[in-house]
Amino acid sequence: MTVATDICNLAISHLGDKNSVENIDIPEKQAEIVCAKWYDVSRQTALRQMMPSFARKREIWPLDDNYIPAFGYKYAYLYKNGCLKILGVGNLYERYNDYAVEDGHLLTNREYENGLPVRYVADIKDPSKYTPDFIDLMSWCLAYNICIELTENDNKFTQISQILPLKVAQYCGVDAQENKPIRIERSGLLRARAGLWPVGRKA
Repeated sequence: MTVATDICNLAISHLGDKNSVENIDIPEKQAEIVCAKWYDVSRQTALRQMMPSFARKREIWPLDDNYIPAFGYKYAYLYKNGCLKILGVGNLYERYNDYAVEDGHLLTNREYENGLPVRYVADIKDPSKYTPDFIDLMSWCLAYNICIELTENDNKFTQISQILPLKVAQYCGVDAQENKPIRIERSGLLRARAGLWPVGRKA
């Protein structure tokens, strides 16, 4: 089972460092202190970039009756703690995107009687749920963040800066294959029968 120290040690290995991390909850060694400082930031960055399947959630967010937007929007729904990125609001087929995230709320002009249905990327902290590709990506994010402080090597930092975007592109592409975009089929014949548009040549 993967634990936080495993990811930290992968990150250190990317730096070419032969030291190891044993505990970041009660850090003592320099590497442990630096890893502990950057671990959460690196995890959240990797989750936002990759948006892996294991971190995607669907939940109903409640309306906050005590919060009324000053202008622009009518309704305010409580923003979920641990939400790193909104994937969609409302019915998946509606592609509704008229909303704003402000002041701990998601603002919209639509009222949902039973709460706002939201798809989002959650901040998953349990390493046992991570996939191998996410572990690798997070280790590179962590290596990027700790490189200068641990190595003071600008060349190594430049090297990791060049590798990290390639890793993001690689793993985001792999995960996207499991989540195909939904294609809404529209039949011209059916729409014509419904009187929505003429079929055939224009006169």
